[in-house]
Amino acid sequence: MENASLLPWLTGTAFLHSVMMQEKRGMMKVWNVWLVFSTFLMCILGTFLTRSGVVSSVHAFANSHIGPWFVGFIIVTLTVCTAAYFKNRDYLKSENVLDSMVSRESSFLFNNLLFLVACIAVLSGTLFPVFSEWFTNNRISVGAPFFNKVMIPIGLAILFLTGVGPLLAWRKTSIDSLKRNFGRPLIMAAIATVVSFFLGYKDGASLLCFFLCGFVFWTIVMEFYRGAKVIAARTGMSMMMAAHELSMRNTRRYGGYVVHFGMVLVFIGLAGAAFNTEAQKAMNVGESLKLGPYALVLQSADTKAEKNYTAQRMIVEVMKGNKEIMMLYPEKRQFQGTEQAAGTMVAIYSTLREDLYVVYAGMDPETNMPVIHAFLNPLVKWIWLGGVWVVMGTLLALMPNRRAQLVVVGATQPAVAPGEPVLTPQNVRLREGHD
Repeated sequence: MENASLLPWLTGTAFLHSVMMQEKRGMMKVWNVWLVFSTFLMCILGTFLTRSGVVSSVHAFANSHIGPWFVGFIIVTLTVCTAAYFKNRDYLKSENVLDSMVSRESSFLFNNLLFLVACIAVLSGTLFPVFSEWFTNNRISVGAPFFNKVMIPIGLAILFLTGVGPLLAWRKTSIDSLKRNFGRPLIMAAIATVVSFFLGYKDGASLLCFFLCGFVFWTIVMEFYRGAKVIAARTGMSMMMAAHELSMRNTRRYGGYVVHFGMVLVFIGLAGAAFNTEAQKAMNVGESLKLGPYALVLQSADTKAEKNYTAQRMIVEVMKGNKEIMMLYPEKRQFQGTEQAAGTMVAIYSTLREDLYVVYAGMDPETNMPVIHAFLNPLVKWIWLGGVWVVMGTLLALMPNRRAQLVVVGATQPAVAPGEPVLTPQNVRLREGHD
């Protein structure tokens, strides 16, 4: 289900970027039309995968007879889209061509290609069990190792282009402009990498991700700073107020930058996945389990009766450096009137740096002791924070632009000698220099 929902997000995000080339340069019209068609088709295909039972998954629905109807609808939709394209293709001719490989247009082009490759990779990995069963009569599933191997390089490349795009000019970027625009972001990215290394994050792919996150973050800061500086100089506003005014004058552009910042936070959280650790132990009361900097001490166990379930609860003390942090209460719940397996309730201790999950995994059949299973996952909260920023950036981008206003301040007119003409300004127009 997660893969099915990701497919239209990838093609839709590609369209949101490439449509800017159509607005600015009149390019990629055919590509954009098919991206829109593909996004709708991916929504229907994802529904087919989860509702028909063609792909076995704990998050998919059971087998049903609705699958052929979805296949028929996909075929009809594809036929209509193809007919609409051929009928209107004369209106979809590009008005310009790509002038240089070192330009903002090329960054959007490579961005779209990477999103398309990511979509194909996710789709092929999701459908591989189906194809393998068709051709070999043996259903073979692909798991996390396949997706990690394929998607990590693609994701890092997309993150790199997220920072490069705003630094490149339309049509062509000069060497001097590249040196001037890339200098500070690269320095800040190097500093972020060094800091991450000394904080203990020493995995190669994660360090590269931290480098690119620092690079993208600083390009976003530069974009806001340059525009806010111009407005502050003209109006006398503070930099913070000028940045707010800048965002409201071009909500689509700066809302997009806020979304990019949110994705930087998400990538920081994803980089922490390389350092996930776990430990499991059958414990008596008073024994401890060591996991990273934490020691989990089983203090006691009890049974808690609620209105519709009975919970068997472990009371675990979290210690860090001989200092008590907090008490956690993982439990298993057996609901009344049902013979389903007991529900497991995870106890969580969460900080910006890491999340500690403690699970009561049941009783060890050999020793009859409770089994505590603990997970230490760094930087998980950054993913949630990134999601919040993505939502805020989206809301900003949906707001209408605020028009720049000309503020007229009274001034004393200089004295004019008798007989000299008086000049009166006519047809005054205000132009904004920042795009």
